[in-house]
Amino acid sequence: MTTHEGFWYAVRVQFEHTDAQGRVFYAHYFRLLDQARCAYWEALGLSEDDVRQIENDTVIVHLEADYTGPAALYDVVRIHVAVTRLGRASLHVAYRVVNERSGQDIVTARMVMVQVDLATATSRPWEQAFREAVIAYHGPEIAPS
Repeated sequence: MTTHEGFWYAVRVQFEHTDAQGRVFYAHYFRLLDQARCAYWEALGLSEDDVRQIENDTVIVHLEADYTGPAALYDVVRIHVAVTRLGRASLHVAYRVVNERSGQDIVTARMVMVQVDLATATSRPWEQAFREAVIAYHGPEIAPS
């Protein structure tokens, strides 16, 4: 049984996020997704030190996004973060960005992260406490046997 459908993070668009057209520059969405993901880790009950460790010991091996609408200066965007699959060493994360002013979905993104041993540059399994936190939040169906 899923206990949560995901996590929402809100951020106000700043001037530095925009381009010459006054819209959020596409690459800046990736920075906003990173912010939302770090807030998500905290929502799982992980400490700041845990978040630093996870972000230090993972690599993003796949990232794709679809842009379907704009956001402009001072718009508030809400970013939905949900783990869709928890593998032995990988994590699939889905993002949905909504412009609060218009109510429009403006970006969807999919990311795959892999936990690595930095000394050997090879994948390593997620720690049990991390796995348990993710499964407790989303339910056991995200971690296929």
